[in-house]
Amino acid sequence: MYKLEKISYFYGKKQALSEVTLEIKKGEKVVLLGGNGCGKTTLLKIMNGLIFPQKGKVFWKGIFLNKRTLQKIERDFRKSVALLFQDVESMLFNPTVKDEISFGPRQLGMEDVEDRVEKWGKRLRVSHLFKRHPGELSLGEKKRVALASILVLEPEVILLDEPLSNLDPKSTGEIIDLLWETEATRITATQNLSLAPELGERAILISENHSVIYDGPFAPLLEDEKLLLEANLLHIHRHRHDGKIHRHFHPHDWE
Repeated sequence: MYKLEKISYFYGKKQALSEVTLEIKKGEKVVLLGGNGCGKTTLLKIMNGLIFPQKGKVFWKGIFLNKRTLQKIERDFRKSVALLFQDVESMLFNPTVKDEISFGPRQLGMEDVEDRVEKWGKRLRVSHLFKRHPGELSLGEKKRVALASILVLEPEVILLDEPLSNLDPKSTGEIIDLLWETEATRITATQNLSLAPELGERAILISENHSVIYDGPFAPLLEDEKLLLEANLLHIHRHRHDGKIHRHFHPHDWE
């Protein structure tokens, strides 16, 4: 589905990714792990064709992606690849929730738009919000509406940037279950070590130096304190146990 060859990206002089090489197969459930600023979001944007690396090459289904080639396959690509932004409020701009969910399919000329909207409105538990303005919703509701607006496309690839942030425990469980029901290739960025294994089967760890330092199953990674420290996914602080104060490492359990 994707092949990335030594891609690097810079915002001015600030490096965001450094010679990242990856291959992601159809149907894989991949989790991108790393601390804030390591390059997870940049990597998702590159996979979504929103930006292009200054160095290296990106291939989608064997097609070399750059501005010129993407223009030729834009409609098919946008039907096939969907990105949920971390800041979902930036995705919501229509006058009603129903308009929001139907916007993508209508723009892409899909058939049975109404059926799609009804289906995904029910599955994300937002049907009762259809007549509401997205700006009036809670953060958790906005997250579910934004997720419905990409799943309604039923894409081949789902890219998710911190999809569980601002969700209560019930909604978190429902979203995880829903994602596992989809057959799409899924690439999820998170720094929540507790929930990461629930979101995929393959872990890709990005260090503070913006390079991949681990690619494999979760179990060995979660036992490797050195690697997690290198990626800034462990922190140490004092706390109390049985009346005694001591210090040890803790994983990041938030997004």
